[in-house]
Amino acid sequence: MYICRKQPVLQYISISNSGSKPTNKDFFYEGERLFIVCDGVDGAPYGDVASKLACNSISEFFNAHYIDKADEMLLNDALKYTIQKFKETESLYPEIKGMSTTTVLIAFENDGAIIAWLGDSRAYHISDGKIQFVTTDHSLANELKNQECINENEVKNIKNFITKSLNAQCAHLLSLHKIPKEKICEGDYFMLCTDGALENITEEIIESECIGDKNIEELMNNLAIKCEGNTRDNYTLQIIKN
Repeated sequence: MYICRKQPVLQYISISNSGSKPTNKDFFYEGERLFIVCDGVDGAPYGDVASKLACNSISEFFNAHYIDKADEMLLNDALKYTIQKFKETESLYPEIKGMSTTTVLIAFENDGAIIAWLGDSRAYHISDGKIQFVTTDHSLANELKNQECINENEVKNIKNFITKSLNAQCAHLLSLHKIPKEKICEGDYFMLCTDGALENITEEIIESECIGDKNIEELMNNLAIKCEGNTRDNYTLQIIKN
């Protein structure tokens, strides 16, 4: 499924696909200044419900309360609102109790942008073909690597187990990264994705594809080709161009 929109300043395009799985548990949201990608957690029930509810609830709160600044308080208040929505939904439908999702988002404002996340869905900021920032996965493999318990080559042999996610029992705050406006150049790219896309898209590929003033439809097509028919998991890609 492709959705493409253009704003006077930001251009953006999104794709979401079930990959080799029978259902797609990913969900995404596009707005004038807010973009979200969620991935329903495998092993928990109704991941598709969780990812959609997270996107809808976060965007609902953000759009109702945003005035002229997207900051830590606004985004974590949106998280608290979403957690409450999870609790209310589970109380109405007990069979979906335990549903959970990863979440990554970027919000743009006059002073720059802010990235927030829980789990292993990622956000990248690419400028002139170089990755300026990438989110750090909330995963067991990453924590072990940071503690120097394992090396980079051993990371890929560990089952993908996330250590933070959005659910009714979530006690975490969002991890946040602020990008001041002077660090965002005309032609910069931002990419949000679920981990399924990263089965075939490396940082080297991202940098090589994000060189020059490329049309976002062409860029998305080049990246989507690498995923189509080649992923075990659902995959979602969202590209925003400044």
